[in-house]
Amino acid sequence: MKKYQQLATKTIFLTGACGGLGSAIALRLSQNDVNVIISDKNPKALDKLADELVKRKLPEPVIYPMNLVGATPNDYMALSKVIKQQFGQLDGLIHTAAEFGSLTPFLLYEASRWLKEMQVNVNSPIFLTQALLPLILKSKGTVLFTSDDQQTTAKAYWGQYGVGKAAIEQFSKILAQECNNQSVHVQTITPPPMHTPLRAKAWPAEDPGKLAKPLDVADLYLKALG
Repeated sequence: MKKYQQLATKTIFLTGACGGLGSAIALRLSQNDVNVIISDKNPKALDKLADELVKRKLPEPVIYPMNLVGATPNDYMALSKVIKQQFGQLDGLIHTAAEFGSLTPFLLYEASRWLKEMQVNVNSPIFLTQALLPLILKSKGTVLFTSDDQQTTAKAYWGQYGVGKAAIEQFSKILAQECNNQSVHVQTITPPPMHTPLRAKAWPAEDPGKLAKPLDVADLYLKALG
């Protein structure tokens, strides 16, 4: 594991912290002495993740449960106030939360499912970024979005997940240009195929031994934060 000394004492907010990629990033951040705020929809899973980090004798993360399905811009502004009160600024925001059910023909796609996935995959990361951006501007920090292979997700049956990842990539480009002269780094990271529960929904028969390990992919995020 490579150590990133410039990350020590920085404060990073991480969504989807209990997922395959998110938990790997949380571990890597903790190993680099980052003040990491882990967020996910399941409070018990967050407690378990925090316990695992403490058992490794790593810094205890700050837990902030948030269900992105029902979260509103007001909830994100409340989060911003909490971070400002406790830390004064925010050095980084990492989006890994994602919603994906299964590969489905659009004709059979339920509207309720589409709207739920749109909320988690597009609306939430956009408005969460908007709420936290003033803190990141103050620290001249970093915003990292997570995408997926566009050559794959632009094909049949990928539904809202494919649309959502394309939308986030476009939004990231727009935000990066707006922040270009303000010393804030905005980037979209497209991880290689990884062995995670989310990927297993689309490729259940895939050999996990041929996939990248989330811990190795997490290093891409830490490098981008630097």
